[in-house]
Amino acid sequence: MCLADEVLQTDKRDTLIAIEKKYQQQWKQNKVFEIDPPTLKEDPTTDPDELRKRNPKFFGTMAYPYMNGVLHAGHSFTLSKIEFQTGFARMEGKRALFPLGFHCTGMPIKACADKLSREIEMFGSNFSGYKEEEDLEGVPPPTATREQEDPTKFVAKKGKAASKKIALKYQFQIMQAIGVPKEDISQFADPQHWLEFFPPLCQRDCDDFGARIDWRRSFLTTDANPYYDAFTRWQMNRLKELKKIKFGERYTVYSPKDAQPCMDHDRSEGEALGPQEYTAIKLKVLEWSDAASEVVKASKELEGMNIYMVAATLRPETMYVAP
Repeated sequence: MCLADEVLQTDKRDTLIAIEKKYQQQWKQNKVFEIDPPTLKEDPTTDPDELRKRNPKFFGTMAYPYMNGVLHAGHSFTLSKIEFQTGFARMEGKRALFPLGFHCTGMPIKACADKLSREIEMFGSNFSGYKEEEDLEGVPPPTATREQEDPTKFVAKKGKAASKKIALKYQFQIMQAIGVPKEDISQFADPQHWLEFFPPLCQRDCDDFGARIDWRRSFLTTDANPYYDAFTRWQMNRLKELKKIKFGERYTVYSPKDAQPCMDHDRSEGEALGPQEYTAIKLKVLEWSDAASEVVKASKELEGMNIYMVAATLRPETMYVAP
């Protein structure tokens, strides 16, 4: 295949992309997705029921994407659902409003920022101190492939999975993988920088997707947005007054470092791990090793005391009980 053939193969695709970008730009300039309620000039009716009848509306949104990175395939799948509904409602003549916020609360961003802070201490602000060769020690290299192989059969290469895992061992490598320039990564040690960097990229990707989003109504879900933050607090207080929610205690995973509960999606690692109930069993020490015996004898506090080790088990019925 010559170069000319390759150009011809992408010609139709490039033409479609050019048409797509042309009309997306027109939508933006004409503000076709910015939806407002009817004004008195448009409809002087003051009766609410009559106003709703004359001006049918549709509102829809999706769970706000979390801003610890760029959007991925899962976001596009969810986005397609509400995007289809919004487009269908517009075809029905409804005022179809599709707003979208940026989710930034919780601990994942803070956990990633803390990782970068530690990596900057280890490797320097530009990570020049990192030596990939040190992480590759003990990892088998990829197996050399034969020149002639059956193209209908898949042949696994040893060492490939291990090499891929090592390539994303550190947070700064993950940032590079999603397109952040290496010289800019150190800025993400400040959690606030995530809130400024990723929302515009989210908007860019949604616009490229062709989503009918009214971006005037976008916002961050943190106290960086006092209006929405106050609304959330009012909402929770109101639900509590109505006895729809109540304060209680339950077992949960707790982060001593952050001094707060650490829910499943708040963790940088260890998802799907929850509190686990164990049975603690006291085991009396009947005999010490020679070294431990010397320590016990030398301690006046331990003299004459019964000492127990506490073991945790999920199967207490299997513990041996002396007759």
